[in-house]
Amino acid sequence: MSLKKTDSAFPPLLKEIQSPPEEIWIAGIFPVDAPCIAIVGTRKPTAYGREAAHYISYELARAGCTVVSGLALGIDTVAHEAALEAGGTTIAVLGSGIDVIAPETNRNLAAKIIAQGCLLTEFPPGTAPYPANFPRRNRIISGLSLGVAVIEADEKSGALITARCASEQGREVFALPGSIFSLQSRGTNSLLRDGAAVLTSPHDILAAFSHLPLFQTKKEQKAAMLDVSSKRILKFLEEKGTMTLAELIECSGLGAQELSSKLTVLELDDLIKRLDDGTYTMTHIS
Repeated sequence: MSLKKTDSAFPPLLKEIQSPPEEIWIAGIFPVDAPCIAIVGTRKPTAYGREAAHYISYELARAGCTVVSGLALGIDTVAHEAALEAGGTTIAVLGSGIDVIAPETNRNLAAKIIAQGCLLTEFPPGTAPYPANFPRRNRIISGLSLGVAVIEADEKSGALITARCASEQGREVFALPGSIFSLQSRGTNSLLRDGAAVLTSPHDILAAFSHLPLFQTKKEQKAAMLDVSSKRILKFLEEKGTMTLAELIECSGLGAQELSSKLTVLELDDLIKRLDDGTYTMTHIS
């Protein structure tokens, strides 16, 4: 399927960027109602980078976000796979025609993405993955997304091009802090030095956009689907305003370990938050 910029179904965020593509090709189904977050990074991540990319992508997808990336080896692949494992949606933006999968080793992954999201490109069918295509591809990754999270990147990584595009497009840029001795963290640490938001958990991203209508709707849906114990926790917090862990244990009747597990899920879903003094409160859902 192809969409022209003048079509009503053309992604609205992408239409807003400077020099949007005149036409895009899509294989699969574009997730119209889901907020998109881009997860990008190096093709040669460390074990730390892989773990962080999987954790953040998985939880974002579980929270109802669409994970956008570029189908490259490394962080991109981990991000797509984690979103699929979470049962969520993901978009792979190609630097080639919709019928040309690169790298070839990700052909099976591309097929899975089509089943739970889509492949998307501005390049006509049959276009080879020329190196010059990828900087253009990166502006689409950021253009589709509310924010871009850079997991690991060297100082000359293509992920930094995506981050620069995001800044120029007025998107939020997040960066995972890393070791000063790691080549893969030089780029992300420089982004943090230059003002990118610190990325330490999926909640950092969810909290940044929790005021938007799309996220509010998702939060209401998630609250409605909670189990009885979790709904009771929310009810207690709604009545009391803030509560300590000890107070929640007493009111809920749950053991400390079970309660902590439920609080973690509620926090990742951005339904509650833990304050600096260690107490818990509800986030705003309206």
